[in-house]
Amino acid sequence: SESPSETLDAALVCAAFGQTVSLLFQGDGVWQLLPEQQGQVLERKTLIAQLGALPLYDVTAIYADAESLRERGLGTDQLALPVTLLESGALRDLLSAQDAVLRF
Repeated sequence: SESPSETLDAALVCAAFGQTVSLLFQGDGVWQLLPEQQGQVLERKTLIAQLGALPLYDVTAIYADAESLRERGLGTDQLALPVTLLESGALRDLLSAQDAVLRF
């Protein structure tokens, strides 16, 4: 779907207007972090280039749900970006500490 792209666009717009942005990848969203995606198979653009530009927007708080990675057999060494892994308790704490949460 277009949801990952729309989510990233919203995050970049917020960051461009001076908001502090944290990104959390969970569920199937963790697949977006893999470096060798083949979007042409699904006739979609991949997000890897855009994700690589996050530091230009001062988006450095990038998290991944540890359980989501484990369920999919993924490790942080396979991801295109450095992420902070969060277990369920820390994930709840992160979400409750945010001023606003956008979910797509």
